[in-house]
Amino acid sequence: MLKAWLYRTSLKKRIWLSFTLLTVFCISITGVGAYSIASRAMERNSTDLNRNVLNQSVNVLDQKLKQIIVASSTIMLSDAYKQTIRDIQANNTDRYFANFSVLQNPFTQAELTENSIESILISTPGGDFYSAGNLRRTATPFMESLLYQRIRENPESNWVESHPDELFAGRHQVISLLLQPLTENYVPDVFLAVNVKEDILEDTVSGGASLGSAKFMLVNRAGDSVFGDKERPDWSRSADFMDRMLEADSGNFEYPAAGGTMLVSYAESGYADDWLLVSYLSKKELLQPVRSIQWLVLMVMAGCVVIALLLSRYLSALLLGPLLKLQKTMSRVEQEDLGARFESPFQDEIGDAGRKFNQMLDRIGELITEVKDTEKEKRKAEIKTLQAQIEPHFLYNTLNTIFWKCEMDEYEDVKQMVISLSALFRLGLNNGQELTTLGRELEHVRQYLNLQQQCYEGLFDYTITAAPELLDLPVLKIIIQPLVENSILHGLKELRGGGMITVAVTKEEGQLVIRVTDNGAGMDADKLNARLKEPVSSGGYALTNICSRLQIYYGREGGLLFRSSPYTETEAVLSIPLEGGVYPEAR
Repeated sequence: MLKAWLYRTSLKKRIWLSFTLLTVFCISITGVGAYSIASRAMERNSTDLNRNVLNQSVNVLDQKLKQIIVASSTIMLSDAYKQTIRDIQANNTDRYFANFSVLQNPFTQAELTENSIESILISTPGGDFYSAGNLRRTATPFMESLLYQRIRENPESNWVESHPDELFAGRHQVISLLLQPLTENYVPDVFLAVNVKEDILEDTVSGGASLGSAKFMLVNRAGDSVFGDKERPDWSRSADFMDRMLEADSGNFEYPAAGGTMLVSYAESGYADDWLLVSYLSKKELLQPVRSIQWLVLMVMAGCVVIALLLSRYLSALLLGPLLKLQKTMSRVEQEDLGARFESPFQDEIGDAGRKFNQMLDRIGELITEVKDTEKEKRKAEIKTLQAQIEPHFLYNTLNTIFWKCEMDEYEDVKQMVISLSALFRLGLNNGQELTTLGRELEHVRQYLNLQQQCYEGLFDYTITAAPELLDLPVLKIIIQPLVENSILHGLKELRGGGMITVAVTKEEGQLVIRVTDNGAGMDADKLNARLKEPVSSGGYALTNICSRLQIYYGREGGLLFRSSPYTETEAVLSIPLEGGVYPEAR
């Protein structure tokens, strides 16, 4: 359908359409390339920036955790703590209140050193020790709390995620640090629990988020939130998401979510090996500024299309001007104005084509003159052909033979001679057409030989051979009969009998070769060949007629050649090209 439409469309419209499509294509490629480069660059830069911010936040978190651990370790390094542990080891219960009192100073120092510490509890077999400023919930012994179960189940994990404070009144959401004592001698069931204010630790993490659209969350390797599930997205709870994060200690990847693809970066805390700080950013929101590039490209494309539509008409007219001029010149020639000529100052392909067209017109004029002259010669040759068809001597002999056969009551021979003579004239006339088929031409020769056998009884025999596939090839009419006639009149007539005429047609190297052979008196073949090559041949007019017609229709590729060995073999070779020449439809 498209190809058919293109074939029907004018060249001007095709050029106009080509300008427009080329412009749109180039702008589209440029726009898509610019958008792709910009989006990738922005995505890469945002990922790097998000990664840097994440690393800063992890460093801030680790610094805060380190300060909490140092403050907690300071308590265990104090003399009051060591004395308390020795009294517990010695089972000296009388020292409980004294030790409770002296431990207030290390508790106070730790809380002053690190403001994120909410409360501190030292659980021992001899009792619990804690800051006097906090109200202990005595109904929940440490050994029965969830913190104790946690440290028993996972002794290597010192940090406990957000949970209600079950050791002190108020039940604030806290994050706990669980440590076992640092003493010279091991004392069982002694634990240090430090409750950290969740909001302060959360502010510490989110305070490093300088990337406006990025969000942070702190989770453990089990997938639980460290700060609770306040605004955590549902997709981050999936097992597949956690598996992606557990592939390495840090990294980044894209994760498909319900709201679109998320750019995720994560890193492990150095002071809480079980914690992973995660930042995530919507790729759609990240690339939102790039959308402006799309609109810019669309506007530029629309503008270029409008310009292309306006300029393409002018450019197509400018480019097609010489071609339209050449078309008008051709139209004049089509109206038989052979004096029309193309003129153009341009030295381009169209100008060159126009000059070649002018040369062609000049050559056509010359050819017309040549054709007129050739037609005159052709008419002369046709007249001679008609004369050869109605050769008086041949007709006289034939009619005379018919008469005597009638006198001798040989009516069957007369009948055959009349039929042959009728067929001879019918095939020779050929409905006025100059070309016939090889099969008809051979049939014309066969009828002629039949008549001559009746006129010269016992003088000769003949054979005619040709491959069946050659019989439909077009040839000039009455081109073989003069050669056969030449064999009878000049070769066999003086014989008393035993003459033989052979007509053989073959295909050799792109030519149709017709050989007429007889065993008659022969001739000087070289002299006859030389005469036939002369512009005005002095040979017999029948042979001259053949050469003239061959030259008119086939040019130099057609020819007639004689070879002769007297009383052995005299051969006339007629060559006709299978391709080229003038081939109007044979009838």
